[in-house]
Amino acid sequence: MKAVWQLWLQPCRQTTLIAVLVQLMWLGGAVALGLMPAMGNAAASGAAILFGGGTWLWFMMIGQCLRGLCRPESFLLPDFRRHLAWGGALELAQWVLLPTLAAAVLGAPHVWLAGTLILLLAAIGLASGTERYINLMIWGVFVLAGWKPGLASQIARAAAASPLTIPLLLLVAVLLVRLTLRSMLRIEDREADVSPLSNTQLGRSRMRPVDGRPARRGKLTKVITAWFDGTSQRAMESALARYRQRPSWRLRAVLVRRLLLPHDNPQAIALRLLLVAVIVSFYVIAVMHRQRFNAEIVGAYAILLCLSRFPQLGRGMRRMQPNLADLYLTLAPQTRADYQKTLIDALLILVPISVLSALAYTALGVVLVHATEPARMLVDAAIVAAPASLVALAVHLIGPEGTLGRSLVDIVVTLGAMAVYWGGYWLLGALGFALGGLVLVIVTMSFGLTVWVAAQREYQRRPPCFDAPLT
Repeated sequence: MKAVWQLWLQPCRQTTLIAVLVQLMWLGGAVALGLMPAMGNAAASGAAILFGGGTWLWFMMIGQCLRGLCRPESFLLPDFRRHLAWGGALELAQWVLLPTLAAAVLGAPHVWLAGTLILLLAAIGLASGTERYINLMIWGVFVLAGWKPGLASQIARAAAASPLTIPLLLLVAVLLVRLTLRSMLRIEDREADVSPLSNTQLGRSRMRPVDGRPARRGKLTKVITAWFDGTSQRAMESALARYRQRPSWRLRAVLVRRLLLPHDNPQAIALRLLLVAVIVSFYVIAVMHRQRFNAEIVGAYAILLCLSRFPQLGRGMRRMQPNLADLYLTLAPQTRADYQKTLIDALLILVPISVLSALAYTALGVVLVHATEPARMLVDAAIVAAPASLVALAVHLIGPEGTLGRSLVDIVVTLGAMAVYWGGYWLLGALGFALGGLVLVIVTMSFGLTVWVAAQREYQRRPPCFDAPLT
C-alpha cells in the first residue's frame, strides 16, 4: 500500500496549492451531502457541482503526473501496473463511489445519472491531462453548445429522461479511459527533444513531465511540427550557404539567429500566422453566430498573444544554458561582453516579429468582427506592440530566475501592456491620429527604449552562465 499511497500523493507534491484546494472541494461536497436532510435539493446540487468540478481537476492533475511516471524504465519496477490499478481504484472510490453511495442513501434525485456524469468527468480529466486532442474536442463541444444553446438544452433534457443515457455515458467513459491507458502504458522510444526556443504556437500549453523529458505529441502535432522543422532546416542551409560565399558580420548574426530561433524565419512566421488565423476564424465565427462583442478588444487580444512569446523565451534561455557553451566556443569572442552582445542582437529580431504578428492578428480581427474603426485599432496596436515587446524582452532576459518571480513579472508586463493599449485607444479618439499618435509614440517608446537600453547594459555586464538550471 505504500506505493499506492505515493501515487496518491503525486498531485499534492507537484501542485500543492491546487491539490489542497481540490481536496477542500471534496470536503465541501461531503458537507453539502450531510446537509441534504435539512436543505433538500439545494444541498444536492451544491454537492454535485463541488464533486464534479473537483473530480475533473483532480483527475486532470493525475493524468499530468502519470505522463511523467509512465516511461519505459518505470515498467521495470515490481508490480508497477498492479500498483497503478490499485491507485486508480482508490481514486475512483474517493471521488465517484463514496459520494454516489452516500447520495443514494440520503435519497438525492437523479443520483445514478449524477454518479455516471462524475465518472465521465473523471475519465475526461484523466484523458485531458495526458492527451491534448481531448482538450480540443471538449473545447469544440462547448463552442457548439454555445452556438446553439437552445438546442443544447433540449438535448440535455431529453438525455436526462432517456434510460439509455447512463449506459451510453458509461461506454464513453470506458472508451476514454481505454484510449488514455493505451497511450500511457505503451512502451516506446523516447521522442527527440526540440529546441527550447522553438515557437510553433502548438505545444506551449502542454506541461513537460517532472523529469524534463519532452511531452508526447499527437499525430497532428507531429505533422505540423515537421512543417516548421522543414522551414527551419531550409532557412539554416540558406544562411550557411550565403555565409560561406561571403562571410560578414551581418550574415554571421543571421546564422546565430537561425540557430537560436529555428521557428522564427519568414516561412515559419507565415505558417504560424496562417494556423492561428484558421483557429481564430473558426472560434470568432462560432461565437459571433450567437452574440456580438466589443470589437476594440481584438487589438488587446492580439498584443496579449504576441507577448506570450517572451515568457517562453525566458524559460528557454535558461534551459539552453549548458548548450550555449558550445556556441561560445564556436564564436570565440574576444570578450564576454561581445558574446552577450551577439545573443542580444540575435534575440532582438523578436520585437519586429511581435509587431508584425500583432498587426496581422488585429487585421484579422478587424475583418472577422467588422470593426467600425479599423484604422484606430491598427495604429494603436502597432504603436503599443513595439515598446511592449521591448519591455517584455528586456525583463525576461535579465529578470528573476525563479518560476514565481518570472510569473509575477509576466503578469505585470501583460497588465501594463493592456492598460497602455486602452489608454492609447482613448488618446487616439480624443486627440486624433496625428497628435494622439505622436504623444503615444513619445511616451511609450521613451519608456520601452529606456528599459531596453538598461537591460542591454546589464546583460552585457553579466558573465555568461552555462550551468544547468535547477529543477
